[in-house]
Amino acid sequence: MTNQSLNQPEQIDQFENSQQINNASVLIVDDTIYNIQLLSLMLVRQGYKVQQATSGLEALDQVNQLLPDIILLDIRMPDINGYEVCTRLKSNPLTKDIPIIFISSIEEPSEKVEAFSVGGVDYISKPFQLIEVLARIETHLRLCSLQKKLQEQNEQLQLSAEVLSRSLKHERELSQMKTDFISVVSHEFRTPLTTIQSASELLEYYEWTKEEQVEQLHQIQSEVKHMTELMEDVLFLSRSNTNKAKLNLTKFDLLSFCSQLLRQMQRTFAQDYILNSFIYISSNNISIENPHLQNNLPPLIVKMDEKLLRQILTNLLTNAIKYSPQNKIVDFQLTVEKDQVIFIISDHGIGIPEEDLEHLFGAFHRGKNVGILPGTGLGLSIVKNCIDIHDGSISVESQLDIGTKFTVILPISDKGLLDQ
Repeated sequence: MTNQSLNQPEQIDQFENSQQINNASVLIVDDTIYNIQLLSLMLVRQGYKVQQATSGLEALDQVNQLLPDIILLDIRMPDINGYEVCTRLKSNPLTKDIPIIFISSIEEPSEKVEAFSVGGVDYISKPFQLIEVLARIETHLRLCSLQKKLQEQNEQLQLSAEVLSRSLKHERELSQMKTDFISVVSHEFRTPLTTIQSASELLEYYEWTKEEQVEQLHQIQSEVKHMTELMEDVLFLSRSNTNKAKLNLTKFDLLSFCSQLLRQMQRTFAQDYILNSFIYISSNNISIENPHLQNNLPPLIVKMDEKLLRQILTNLLTNAIKYSPQNKIVDFQLTVEKDQVIFIISDHGIGIPEEDLEHLFGAFHRGKNVGILPGTGLGLSIVKNCIDIHDGSISVESQLDIGTKFTVILPISDKGLLDQ
């Protein structure tokens, strides 16, 4: 189509020195070459970077190659009109925020309404004053800049609100943990302290045989050990929550470690459960059943945190035993892969209610179905913290009165299966 040409080109020099140099990029879309050239000359002299397109499709291609800061868009063009170009740009998340000023010789009010309805920010009728074009470009660039800054500030405020919300939530959790700590510790300490006091008074005021004295002393020692273990658990959780617990990687024989731990558990709870254990080393296709009952296991040297691993396995095995009826089977499986180990500990006990699974690893949390079984609710919280420190993962599957299975995955390094 043929548009009316821009008039008064001499005005270009009139405001060259009065306008502030702007490095923004402007895309001019017009099928009249003269209009493009004149607008380009004016904008370049004002410091703008100029892109040019003589059709709607060329304009869309230009935008995809280099996003402009603002677009001057003619309406009537031979392929697709300016309304369609604007609609496509506004539907694209990458280009929807680019301000578009329509420039056209059409004076129909309906055309102007259409221009704004498809997403245009302004409408300039031809012929126009060049100083007006510059003023409107500057205005909308400033508005766009202010809008971006406002959006950034809103995002920053939202981020700050989220951080504050998380901080408040963390403070509430810490406050609740302190309350739970006082409640649990006062309850857990009251019984052993009463026992210690009673035993010490009996030793002080009554005549005892040597054997009876030793028995009372062993009772005191047992209660002190229980209190010490509880305090160590609480201190460990405290260090973990303040990021003071560190990963201490050392090399040790994983098979020997697991075998000794399982033997210890078997001796401690020999009358209460049946232990089945199985180890599989995938890289060497080695299967070992009940390794705790065997000698001369092939050494498997790994680099892990031995102390954290002991905490994880001891707590999970103890829970499996504690929450299972006597003489039930507890399964321990270890699979050694290229760069990780997978521990699976499963029981045939009381299971975990579904509503408790969400809070299972929270400090001092205990299932609703544990009844009078002793415990502090710290074991699984310690397990989760140990696994997090080791950059591993844990998952649980459970059914009431059927059993529970924990799967722990931990990374390993410097793994080596040595010759026997």
